[in-house]
Formats: sequence, structure tokens, C-alpha cells
Amino acid sequence: MATALARPLELDLLCEKLDADYSARITGTGSTPESRRSNFLSKAIAAFVLHEDAGATLDEAVAASIDGGLDHGIDSVLVSTDQTIWLVQSKYKDSGTGEPELGDVAKFRDGVTDLLQGRWDRFNNALQIRQAAITNALNSGVCRIKVVLAYSGTAVSDDRRDIFADLERAFNGTNPGFLRCHAYGLTTLHDLHLDGISAQPIETEIELKDFGHTQEPYRAFYGRMDARRLAELWAAHKEHLVDRNIRRFKGATTVNAGLSETLRQEAQHFFYFNNGVTFLCDSITEQHPRDPNRQTGRFRVRGLSIINGAQTVGAIAREPLTHYDTHLAIVMATFVCLENAPDGFGDRVTQSRNRQNAVDLEDFAALDERQAMWQQTLQMAGITYLVKQGEDDPPLSPICFSARELAPLLACTVTTNDWQDYVVAAKVDRKKLFGREGLVSATDPLRQSYERLFADSLTARQMWRTVQIGRVVVEKVRARAAGESDPVGLPAGSLPAREILNHGVWLVLHVIFIRLQLQNGPALALTQDDMTVISREVDLACDRLVSVIQGVQWNKQARSVFENKTDCRTVKGRLMAALAQQN
Repeated sequence: MATALARPLELDLLCEKLDADYSARITGTGSTPESRRSNFLSKAIAAFVLHEDAGATLDEAVAASIDGGLDHGIDSVLVSTDQTIWLVQSKYKDSGTGEPELGDVAKFRDGVTDLLQGRWDRFNNALQIRQAAITNALNSGVCRIKVVLAYSGTAVSDDRRDIFADLERAFNGTNPGFLRCHAYGLTTLHDLHLDGISAQPIETEIELKDFGHTQEPYRAFYGRMDARRLAELWAAHKEHLVDRNIRRFKGATTVNAGLSETLRQEAQHFFYFNNGVTFLCDSITEQHPRDPNRQTGRFRVRGLSIINGAQTVGAIAREPLTHYDTHLAIVMATFVCLENAPDGFGDRVTQSRNRQNAVDLEDFAALDERQAMWQQTLQMAGITYLVKQGEDDPPLSPICFSARELAPLLACTVTTNDWQDYVVAAKVDRKKLFGREGLVSATDPLRQSYERLFADSLTARQMWRTVQIGRVVVEKVRARAAGESDPVGLPAGSLPAREILNHGVWLVLHVIFIRLQLQNGPALALTQDDMTVISREVDLACDRLVSVIQGVQWNKQARSVFENKTDCRTVKGRLMAALAQQN
């Protein structure tokens, strides 16, 4: 079943943001409502880039516009406080695809060239009144030029990139790095949008007693830390303190109950009974005065996050701060600084330190930056997506789902030759769907399952539509199974319809995903038409599945049929053939 080309959810969210911030500040021009709307959004994109990336205020970003006659392809000009000159051309693409016209990009290049060569008479008055500020910046000795092509589409092609490369070569000969060109497509604009709503990195002071350190190959400090200080950090930052950890505080578990009992009954022994806490940070600086004997050290830490020990800190924070006035507790703390570490090193530290404890494969999904991006994107659309496990997780609902729920549903969308590995795992062992090389056996057929299911091409809209479809199909198949009467007069060796449907639900879902392709639909929420089509397809697939299964003597239970990969291939082939005849 063909589906309409989906307009990216990221573009819908960006337009909502642009309307909220700029509808009262920017007026679009044009002869029709559509052209005025497009012009407004183009201008707003330029202002959005300057506000989110250059640090301009909303009013400064709007005032930077020189869009109009004789703008020479430059829509906005901003001289920032660090003497960087931002030159922006912005284009709104309503489909969320495509790129600016080649002629527009060439005109932008010519405008940048004329500006840097001081041909002020070629520009409109809006640019000319900025001449003094631009000239002062160019003569400051520290000036940099940032040329930005901002557009709500996909990647630019080589001919556009060649224009930018020529521009950089022309002006960087005697001053490498003086001018840099950037293409900000929808992906980059969405990243800026997410950055704008993200919590700021934690910066704080901590104290370590009897501390040690290592400087090579990467800096790290370790020592004894007061539990009270950890409780204070949790009170101030809550879940933000464990942003880089693979789990949040899980609450009333047996292990956590033991931590709480020690804190209450024998706090003086907590240091000896506990594994300690590991932090990652972007920088750590020892503060004055310094103790040459390292009995006590005070440190300024930036970009702080716990990556091992969230349960320890959560248990500590459950006690009131006054508890530690009379129950002194000490924790071993390690701070690993990523300032000069290679990319990905922090994730490796997190993964390695957590593999020493009992964790599930799905917990490591929290290390994937894409999960955070999908989560934030869906949150902006009013949908809660749970990646990390925690004690205060909201229940699954019409506006809430989890990675744990999503994985088996995504498994049923797999159509490559190994599809049966995924569909059977969705039924039998869902944890395997989070498999990654290095975390599971090299011979495991699902050793790359996580990267296959949560691929770069997966969108937030597809994730939520997949969940909605999965919920509807599973509910309807289960209801259909419950309505089947006890078998009477069933031929020997035939399987009861109720058992077929209960155990075959994942194969039914797999077939429906293949036939309808509604997971790729254009809207975030399923429409009534979608629901009608799904309901009709479920009835048809269930009828044909029961007929196909009961037409064969399997000499085994229904559970065994649908948990056997070879049997699943056989059943799917016959089911698809039966459905094709129906069509």
C-alpha cells in the first residue's frame, strides 16, 4: 500500500518554534498568503540561526535582516561581540527536502565577495548602515567570517559545495581559517533547536579527601567524598546529574534497600561496603589554597555527570540532608576528565564500568546520542519516549512509550533474509534485540540487532507510528484469540485457532507491516482511515493464518511452530500467498 511522502516531523516542530518566537517580530512579504508565509519562514530561519548559534538576542537576530532589493543574496548580517561577521542566506523548503537553487547560491557567493571587497554601493541601505561596524570588525585583527546557507531541506550537492570551496580559497590564502562556509540543512537546524531546549552542563565545586590523580594518558582524580555533598548535588540537579549514565535511579530494589539500611544503621561502614561513584567531566581544576599533602582538595568541575553509581547516589539522596549531620558517610569518587580524550572515550568508560555490574543489554541504548535526539524530538511533539529505566517512569499510555516496547515492534518491520531471527526474538527473547558487537557472542545472529533496528534512517515519526500500529494489531489479535471458542470436532493434529493467534501475533504484525507500510505514513498520529485499514487487515490476516496453519499437521504445539525459524518461514510464505489470492 503506497503512502504519501511524509513531511519531516522535525520541520513541523521547527515551524512551531519559528511561529512562537518570530510571528510578532517578522512580517512576511508576498502577493499571496502562501508566498507571505514562505517569506516569513525564510526570514525567521535566518533569525533562528543567529539567535541559537551566534548568541544574538531575538531582537538582534531579527534586526540583522537586510532581506529585500539589492541584498545581493545575503539575507542577514550580524557582527557578534567576538568580531565574527555572520553572513546568512536562508531558504524555506516546505517539503523538508531539496536544496536552494544553484543560481541563489552563486548570487550569495557574489554578495559575500562584494561585501569583503568593500563595494558598499552595490548594496541596499540596510547593509550600508552597517558599514562602519563591519569595517571595524574586519580591521580588528581577530575577525572571522562565517558564511551560512540555512535552509529547511536535505544535503547540498557538490556543485553548491564547489561554490563555497572557491569562496574559501579566494579569501583564506594569507589567513587560513578567516572565512568558513557552512550548509545548515534541516538536520542542523533541528540540532540547534534541540540544543536550545537542553539543560545547561553542570558546573560545581567538590571536595575530595586523601585524593590521588593521574595525568596520562587522560586526567583523572579520585578520593573520598562526603555523602552529604552527593545528596546536595542530587537535590540541585536531579536526573540531569545522571544524563550520561545508562540508568536512572531504580528505586525500591533489593540492592538499593541494602544501601539505605547501611546509611541508616552503620553509615561509618558505607565506604567499605559500596563500590563508589564514577563521574565524567569536561574539565576539572584544583582550587586554591592547595594542600601539598593532598589530604583535602577542592576542585571546580564543569560538564559533570555520573556514569556509574546512580543507585548509590539515589539511595543517598533519599535520606534528608539533616541525616548526614549525625550519620557521617563517605563514598569513593572518581572523576574522569574528557578534556583531551578522543571522541567516544567517555562512552567506552561508561560501558566498561557498567559491565562490571548486572545490567541489561537494553541499558546500553542510553549511550546512543541518537536516542536522546529522538527523545527530545518526540517530547517537543507531546510524546514521552522512555530510554533509561527509573523508579518514576510514567506508565505506557497513548502519549508514552519506551525503547523496550519499541524494539520488538521494530523487529517485525525487518524484511531482509534474516527477518525470522528478529520476529522470533520479538516473541521469545526481546533483550537480544539490543545486541551489539562486543557485548554479545561474535556468532550470535543478532549481534548487530540494535544498530539494525535503531538505524540512522529511523525517524521519530516512524518510531511513534510503529508503536501505535503495533499496539492496535496486538490488541486486536489478542481479542480475536480470546473470542475463539474451545475446539470441538477439530481434526486430530490440527491446532486450535486460539493458540494459533496467541502465538502467531508477532508474525501477523510482521506481515501487516510489510503489506500496509503505514509505519512510513505522513502524520504523527494514526488517522481514523489508518485504523480502519489496520482493523480490516487484522481480520483478513487472522482468518488466513488460522486456515494456513490448520491445513497442515504439525505434530507440535502452536508455541513451537512460531518459535521455530524454519516453521516461521514456511508459515509466512503460505500466508502471503493466501493473502495475495484474496487481493
